[in-house]
Amino acid sequence: MVNDGMKQYIGTKIVSAVPAVRVDGVIYTYDKPIPRDMNSEEGYKVVYNDGYVSFSPKNVFEEAYRPTDDLSFGLAIE
Repeated sequence: MVNDGMKQYIGTKIVSAVPAVRVDGVIYTYDKPIPRDMNSEEGYKVVYNDGYVSFSPKNVFEEAYRPTDDLSFGLAIE
């Protein structure tokens, strides 16, 4: 990693999320029709505890978050 004066951080947070698609900057969940467009991206609609809503690309979200149901002790420690 190149040291350009930036510090590294690690964080933990609980979010609510649902699979979604972002098309031209608009987030669509699968419970409604999704427009067909070349500029679509699979991911998750994410809602934070303070109500802030965002979109996370699928690979980024799945690398950072795990479902809390059936969470093993080892995974909780991780």
